[in-house]
Amino acid sequence: MFSIPALSTGATGPQPPCGTVAAPAYSPPGMPPAIVTWHGDDLARSGWKPPDCSGWAPSSHSRFVLAIAGSFRFDGGTDELAARVGAISALRDVRYWSVTDKLWRPLLNDASALSRPDPRSRRADFGPAEMTAGSELYYWENDSRSGKVVHQMTVLVRNPARLVIAIENRTPVRFLLVTLFDPGALQSVEFFDLVSPGVWGFYLLTRTGEGVSALAGGHEASYVNRAVAIFRHLAGLQTDEEPPASP
Repeated sequence: MFSIPALSTGATGPQPPCGTVAAPAYSPPGMPPAIVTWHGDDLARSGWKPPDCSGWAPSSHSRFVLAIAGSFRFDGGTDELAARVGAISALRDVRYWSVTDKLWRPLLNDASALSRPDPRSRRADFGPAEMTAGSELYYWENDSRSGKVVHQMTVLVRNPARLVIAIENRTPVRFLLVTLFDPGALQSVEFFDLVSPGVWGFYLLTRTGEGVSALAGGHEASYVNRAVAIFRHLAGLQTDEEPPASP
């Protein structure tokens, strides 16, 4: 069972598992992930720069950063994990806690892999053979809040003990007639690492950068609940298990 995770604001910035100990550190299997958030001014004062392994330019500006770090038991390898990430249609079943509605709701109304960055090119889910290091793949989603968006998914690393995937929006994210995120303004990197036999660590680094509307700020609880829903989904856990991460 999950309990409410420790949610805190970091001092110096996140450190994904890139040759160093992850910060925040992985929580043990069966426990909720560690969650830490940072705002752009705090990161600027601390001198934090995105690490090379994130794929983000060191000079790029981050307005808000969220990191969650957890672990889960899983006897498969990166082939099976790649299949989970590539199963875009399965995102339709993910549920997250809405702090606005105070209930569990679908994260997406619909989702599909794409043959190219065009929502009309819908296709079957991506298989592990397509998700090799350096692959650039595209998918479309109809977010239950912000509507239809095309994302690019790039496989940065794939070997028997590590899988790293970067994701960013290729088309604007809008709510009604307002653009919340310009293309490339909403980015995340998913790190899977084999930490011991049968146990995988998962580190999710998400940020908003240049091109984000002021209307998209101040919703940390929503970012947290959506990120935890993705962690639960990729870890093979029930996504709407009580309690919510940020009620």
